[in-house]
Amino acid sequence: MKKIAPVIILSFLILAQSTFAIEENETTTTKKSFFNFFKKNKTVVENQENTKSQNKKQKKTKKQQFRIEEIKLPEVRVGKRPPLSQLSVMTIEDCVEYAMTHNPNLRVSQERINAAKSGIGQQRANYAPKLTGRVNYNHNNNNGTRLVNSQDNSLGFNVGISEMIWDFGRTTAKINMAKYDTQSAQYDYDFDVLSVIYDVKINYYKVLSALANLDIYEQNVRINTLNYERTKAMFDEGLKSKIDVVNAQVNLTDSKIQLVEGQNVLETALIALKNSMYYEEDTDFIVKNTENFSFLKADYRKKVESFTSIKPPEETIKKTPDGLIMLSSGIEHRDIIQNFEFKPMTLTRKEAVDEALALRPDLKSNEMLVLVQNESLKAIKKQYLPEITGDLTWGYTKSESAYSSPLQLGASIGLGSINPYGIHYQVKEGESYLDIALHNVNISKADIFWEVQTNYVNMRQLERKIPLMNSKVKATLENFELADGRYSVGLNNYVELQDALANYNNSQLNFVEAVFNYNVARETLLKSMGVR
Repeated sequence: MKKIAPVIILSFLILAQSTFAIEENETTTTKKSFFNFFKKNKTVVENQENTKSQNKKQKKTKKQQFRIEEIKLPEVRVGKRPPLSQLSVMTIEDCVEYAMTHNPNLRVSQERINAAKSGIGQQRANYAPKLTGRVNYNHNNNNGTRLVNSQDNSLGFNVGISEMIWDFGRTTAKINMAKYDTQSAQYDYDFDVLSVIYDVKINYYKVLSALANLDIYEQNVRINTLNYERTKAMFDEGLKSKIDVVNAQVNLTDSKIQLVEGQNVLETALIALKNSMYYEEDTDFIVKNTENFSFLKADYRKKVESFTSIKPPEETIKKTPDGLIMLSSGIEHRDIIQNFEFKPMTLTRKEAVDEALALRPDLKSNEMLVLVQNESLKAIKKQYLPEITGDLTWGYTKSESAYSSPLQLGASIGLGSINPYGIHYQVKEGESYLDIALHNVNISKADIFWEVQTNYVNMRQLERKIPLMNSKVKATLENFELADGRYSVGLNNYVELQDALANYNNSQLNFVEAVFNYNVARETLLKSMGVR
């Protein structure tokens, strides 16, 4: 039994060397085997012993990593929102950053990367020693003549270690496949990040758009409130007919309904934004203007008043020389276009296309899949080549008459079980998959080429449209002020006044929509370019 000790010690040394070979850095290309193990520096062995104790301490931590944390859902808000002065401000960058750390879809993509990395270790494990062990019992009974009748019982066991030394690049090709597959998973993760950023930004702009429209609706209620009071006063003086009073009341009611609908749009837009962020906090927040969406006024934090109490401030009411109230005095001249700034993107169409072809992660992922299929084809073709292995075995057998304890060390080279006919069709299949991967790259390049140009043209068209719609808002405001003045002195009818007011409101709403569409088109272009 004393001979067992050196074999056991040798086995543990080879296992330690195997662990080092599997977990080596990816940039290392030198193959490790137990034949060159004894050439290793003594300090390397000592470092391996230190890492063993560290691995034991980290076992519990690694096990805990497999526990998936449940998504924390915030409390459903009941009652009124707290005063806006108590709420924090979240910029569009803050919302994107929050989504990046809380979106579970990105965690799923990250786990796909981790799974792909494990594939590298699985392929490297082919270089690790394989342990074998067997216990046997034999009973031989020779029933011949009385002179040669014999019976023999034997009990034995053997242990061995075998390691693949070289398979002429077959395992190397499989390791490269796993590496390229991991890089493909990383690019898929980057593309998912682009989608998360895009969704958050679009929902953020929807909130800004809803707030801008709410300012327009609130101002319209003020104007129609003033119009109703003025028309009723003029009717009492015998200057206007009853139908004008009724129409003024109908328009006032319609403007209040529009304001309520606008408040609902804002609430749903805020919910959609929080949903895209996977918002987990119990507190609300308010948004802030962006560079190209600056409609909100300086006092946008103020709480929207109840529509029953919305009236123009007394100090802003203007009157004609005859003492008649002017409707246009109900307009806050710090309107949506007052401080609006617009900065077009300084980028040519060719620059956008070139940057997309250089940055798009989905294109890079397809390129990695080409390399995966290429390495797969190499591994298939190398099945015709032999495999060199090394073996170390020790056994012990004890019978009734004798015992043996041999120690064997050897190497072998062989082809194993080869099916040339099957390998031939595996090669054909691998070549087809490689062609498919190459076609997918070409398709992806073509799609990106035309997609970016389409998004670029859409964005530029809206850039040219915005200044024109800005001028239209100014023109409809001037037309409304003129119609208001003419109505006050009896030079036109109520229908003309309301048409002018409706045109002014619609031009503002259309302008907000155009700016929203421009920001969406801009973000769509950036996403198609692969820019975060």
